[in-house]
Amino acid sequence: MGAFDAVRKRRPRPILVVDDDTAIRDSTSQILTDSGFRVVEARDGAEALRAIDVEQPALIVLDVQMPGIDGPAFARELQTRLRRVPLVILTGVPDPKREADRCNAEAFLRKPFDADELVRLVRKFAS
Repeated sequence: MGAFDAVRKRRPRPILVVDDDTAIRDSTSQILTDSGFRVVEARDGAEALRAIDVEQPALIVLDVQMPGIDGPAFARELQTRLRRVPLVILTGVPDPKREADRCNAEAFLRKPFDADELVRLVRKFAS
């Protein structure tokens, strides 16, 4: 194994943040980066599917309501492509637990969310 392979092997898998709202995606990514996580961003479900083809994330922070491939459709496609990847749902809908159940997510956060709670959930479920 070369030096590059050794470095790549130790590199932690990223947290994938998927949200069509630029401000929320940027703030979520910044909170996680500031907490020591490596973050990859996607603007929508289609871009997120391309990202997981490049590198399997440790966890996905997923918006539910997005144009094109929404959260539940992304979660279904995710299950066909990868083994299990933990999901934390971000949503502004009135019944976030229902949306989390539809996506088979480990947890949900209501928008606007608490930064400390986001970090706690990512630390708890990221593998």
